[in-house]
Amino acid sequence: MSKLKKSITVRFFAIEAENSFFSEFISNYQANQNNDNQTRIINIRNKKHLVKASSCVQQSALDVFPVTIVRERNTWQTKATSDGKISSIAINQGIIGDPYFFSIIPELKVVIGFTSGPSVSLKSVGTSLLEQFSNNRTDKVKLELIPKEKEFSRLTEINDYSSLHFKIGTSSLSDVSENAPQLIKDLSSAPYLESNMQLALDFAIDEKEDTGLSKENVIEIVNYLSNHDDCTLLKVKGKNEDGSVVHLDFGNAFFNYKTEITTRHKYIDEKIAQEILEAALANFNH
Repeated sequence: MSKLKKSITVRFFAIEAENSFFSEFISNYQANQNNDNQTRIINIRNKKHLVKASSCVQQSALDVFPVTIVRERNTWQTKATSDGKISSIAINQGIIGDPYFFSIIPELKVVIGFTSGPSVSLKSVGTSLLEQFSNNRTDKVKLELIPKEKEFSRLTEINDYSSLHFKIGTSSLSDVSENAPQLIKDLSSAPYLESNMQLALDFAIDEKEDTGLSKENVIEIVNYLSNHDDCTLLKVKGKNEDGSVVHLDFGNAFFNYKTEITTRHKYIDEKIAQEILEAALANFNH
């Protein structure tokens, strides 16, 4: 079997939650470790998720809590064999889906993670994961990408947007989340898009004319695409209060850790995933 190269991008998220959440998380996680079965299957937004919480490890004097999630992908409906037989996929006590690997560091109020599935869902899967270890589900837990450039905050300071430019792979538009901006939803349902294409879009924006993109729409789209590995270019142009032209490039605005592995498998096993997350955390702390 030939070896396959896989590119990995680890994302870094700040956890926004009540202070009580972090102490509750540790005790709930430890309680989960005392169960005979440390793996469970739960339903989140009509999709099954297998959650596997591994034992806490220490790295650079920090307690790190590793979790693996397999998120059901229900687009696989049948299997076909060489003899022409087409049948349903029968699974006993398990699911078929995409793996997500996370390390939660309560002391830093940070979670890091990556997936070999649709990267746009990494944030929502991570949020749902943390909610499983909260005593009070009414207290919202939010994840926000950690910016490494201060100019990201300048996005809200632009008064008059003039253009939005981005590039994205069409294969990643096949499974967009429910909270995706309307523009992204429209693109995902466009009949003329083929898979494995690189889509480059340049929108001219005029506040005086109805172009369909408001300031709020632009901010929403930038926040959404910033979470996406397949978004290789993301730029905004506009003017601030004094009329000065502002160019913002968000293609590399957030902390991430990129690496590449060679494997004989189509999937990434947990041991390799843990090594990648350890290297990512060490790089972040450095």
